[in-house]
Amino acid sequence: MEEQKTQRLNFQKLYRKYKAIFEFSGDPIVISEIKSVGPHGRTIIEVNEAAIKHFGYSRSELLLHDTAFLHPDEEVDIVLPWVGQELTRKHHVFFEAKHKRKDGSIVDVEIHATMIAIDDSPISLAVIRDISDRKNFEKKSQDLHLAEQNLRQELENQIQQRTEFYKALVHELKTPLTPIVLNSEVLEDNLEGESKKLANNINIASLELLTRINELYDMAKGEVGILKITRSWIYLDELVNELFGLFSSSLNHKQLNLRIFFSPDLPLIYADPYRLKQVLINLLNNSITFSPPKGQIVLICTARDSEIVMDVIDEGIGISDDDLQKLFKPYVLTKSDGLGLGLSLSKKIVELHNGEIKAESTLGWGSKFSVILPVCSPD
Repeated sequence: MEEQKTQRLNFQKLYRKYKAIFEFSGDPIVISEIKSVGPHGRTIIEVNEAAIKHFGYSRSELLLHDTAFLHPDEEVDIVLPWVGQELTRKHHVFFEAKHKRKDGSIVDVEIHATMIAIDDSPISLAVIRDISDRKNFEKKSQDLHLAEQNLRQELENQIQQRTEFYKALVHELKTPLTPIVLNSEVLEDNLEGESKKLANNINIASLELLTRINELYDMAKGEVGILKITRSWIYLDELVNELFGLFSSSLNHKQLNLRIFFSPDLPLIYADPYRLKQVLINLLNNSITFSPPKGQIVLICTARDSEIVMDVIDEGIGISDDDLQKLFKPYVLTKSDGLGLGLSLSKKIVELHNGEIKAESTLGWGSKFSVILPVCSPD
C-alpha cells in the first residue's frame, strides 16, 4: 500500500510539473485526438493559455472542435490533408500555415506537430509559433528588392537614353563643323595677307569648338561609367615633348614662355597616352588662355616615391576661392573654366588612373595644377 501511495504521489508531482510546463509555455500548444487523416480528422481536446490568447477564443470554444475551423478556407482542403498524411506516415511534421483568429484576423504561424499514442489512441501535439513579424520583414525585404530592381532598370534605361542622346547630339554638332574645319584649312593654304589670317582664326575657333564637343561626349561617357582608358608603358618626357609643338602658335601669339623640366630619375609610367595628353593639353590651354602677354608657364614632371607628379604653374589671373571650390564640378559655370567640362573631364581621367588632380591659386598671382599618378604595374 505504501508503495502504491508513493507511486501515486510521484505521478501527481510529475503531472503537476508537466501541467505547469504546458500551461506556462510561451508558445501556443494544441492537443488533438486524431480520428482520420482528412482535413476535419483532428479534434481539439486540450489547449494552453498561450493558445487561448493566440486564437482569441475561450477554452470551451476551442475544445471538441476540429482544428479546421482555425485555418482559412483555402488551407483546409489543401494543407490539412497533407498534414494528416505526414503525421500518420512520419509521426512528425513541421510546416508553415495561417491561423484564423476569432476577430477574423489572419496570422502567419510555424507549426511543429508530433503524433503520440496514449492508451492506444493517436494524439497530435502541436506547438505553434507566431511568425508574423518574420513574414512581414520578408515581405518588406522582397518589396524593397523588387523596388531596387525596378529602380536599377529605370536608371539603366535613363543611362542608355542619355548615352544615345549625347551620341546624336555630338553627331549633329560635328556634321556641319567638319567641313568648316577642312575648308578653313584649304582657305588658309590658298590665301594671303589679312584673308589668310581670317581663315586661320576660323580654323582655330572651329577646332576649339570640336574639342569642346568631344569633351562633352567624353564627360557624358564618364558620368554613365563607360569612359575607358587603355594603358601602356610610356616615357613621360617623350609624351610631353610631343605636345610642345601644339602650343607654339598660341604661345607666340601672346609671347609666352613655356618651360619644361623633368627630374632625371623619371620612371616609365603605366597610363593611357591619349587620355594623359588630353589632361595636359587642357591644363596648358587654360594656362595660356588666362596668362597675360609675355608671361611664363612652367611644366615640372618629377618622381616621388611610387608616384609621378606633373605640376603646371602659370602667372595668370588666378582663381577665386569660390571658383576653386567648384572647379572640377561639371556643368558649373565659373569665371576660371567656363562650364568646367575640361577640368571635370581631366579629373575623371586622372581618377580612372587611380590618381589625383589638385589646384592651388591666389587671385591675381597665378595658379598651380598638380596631377599625381601612381607608377603602377599592369597587375
